[in-house]
Amino acid sequence: MKSEKKIIKKNSSSFLDTLKGIFTNKIVLVSLSITFFLIIFFHFASTITLPGIEVPTNYKEASTSFVGMLNLLAGGGLTRMSLFAVGVGPYITAQIISQLLSSDLIKPLSKLAKAGERGRKKIEILTRIITLPFAVAQSYAVIALILNNNSNASADQMIKIFGHDSLSDMSAIETFSLIGIFSAGTYISIFIGDMITKRGVGNGVTLLILVGIVSSLFSDIQVSFLTIANKIGGFDNSVNILSIVLSCFLYILFFIIVLFIIIFVNDSVRKIPIQQTGQGLITDIDSLPYLPIKVNAAGVIPVIFASSIMTIPGTIAQFLSNGEAKWFITNYLVIDSVSGLITYFFLIFIFVFFYSYIQINPQQLAENFEKSGKFIPGVKMGTNTEKHITKVLTRINWIGAPFLGIVAILPYVISMISGIPSGVALGGTSLIIIVSATIELWNSIKSASTITGYSITRTRIQSKIYESSTTEEVQQLW
Repeated sequence: MKSEKKIIKKNSSSFLDTLKGIFTNKIVLVSLSITFFLIIFFHFASTITLPGIEVPTNYKEASTSFVGMLNLLAGGGLTRMSLFAVGVGPYITAQIISQLLSSDLIKPLSKLAKAGERGRKKIEILTRIITLPFAVAQSYAVIALILNNNSNASADQMIKIFGHDSLSDMSAIETFSLIGIFSAGTYISIFIGDMITKRGVGNGVTLLILVGIVSSLFSDIQVSFLTIANKIGGFDNSVNILSIVLSCFLYILFFIIVLFIIIFVNDSVRKIPIQQTGQGLITDIDSLPYLPIKVNAAGVIPVIFASSIMTIPGTIAQFLSNGEAKWFITNYLVIDSVSGLITYFFLIFIFVFFYSYIQINPQQLAENFEKSGKFIPGVKMGTNTEKHITKVLTRINWIGAPFLGIVAILPYVISMISGIPSGVALGGTSLIIIVSATIELWNSIKSASTITGYSITRTRIQSKIYESSTTEEVQQLW
């Protein structure tokens, strides 16, 4: 009991020390301020409907799962038909293609991927170029989807664009101008994400998606509760009210449990012990350093990638006239269908293995170990080390990949069973992004605080040495 109390006190004190280090570090505070300002700006702009577009207030409740997924990737801008109605979705799709092509499929791109910072910048430029056709296609798909949904909507739920409620009524100039505006919004979203990544803290694109999810969280819970109430029979009598309260309580409790499970899996790691050759050799097993490989090594990226891929069939369907091809897509490739859910699960599964290997990079790790004189006990340096790390990573992914896939399809399964709209059902993709992005943001803040803290300490030491020593002594010291 005493040891447990000591651990709790140590953890609480270290947390308070971390907070103190963050709020006393001017550089970190400036980075946080930049991040906060850009996020607020993006969210505020996402709520402003573009001039010439009329959006009913109850539009989100009438939206489909495809619209909900597009809105998730847009950071919440689609439901209000704002400048960011398309958002970073096309950029994410372009990133998938760039990473696939640069993983030994095309040798020039593979060389660029291994060429360090210079190669990375060139691949990033290529990704921006690939983004354009996807942005144009998805912008048109959004316009067509929104206006086509008007045919099944009542007069008070219709979206009107430049006074028109159908795509055939719009002129070519109106259509092309709106496509240009939405495509420009995609590049502005990318720019804001880059500014957050470079000048702020955390991954900018992930944070923009997180903002849209968090901003709609309260309304999603409200719609879920109202749906449960309507299923039971309304608030007509005390029995119904008690049933509604109990059902809502169980609903929230279930997803709190899911939330804690996601947090537990995100924090779980497989420790690979590491030794140092020469005088750095450690004989005490308990003091051995280790290489931590997370159970969810790929983070939230596979879910975002899979969501982006799942929007492609629906986007293509908006370009097709009514026929067998469109019927097949809308019945078998949308995420609401059983086949669509299986496809979504399979995509997440594949992307976990693919992206975790890119993140960990066993080949690079093995080379770094060999250069620095480190090794894994019982494993030879070089190729054997690479194979061992790959083997451990593969085994872990057989736990992490199914877990991510099951949690991601959870709201759609609940929707099929309970009738609660999948776009507002708690959990799934939204919950994974909230947990993973929040943990990633916190780790980025701590990392920035530590790095800048060391930099400030070094500067202070240097200034004191310069004040108390001669120039020759300082040169000999450094």
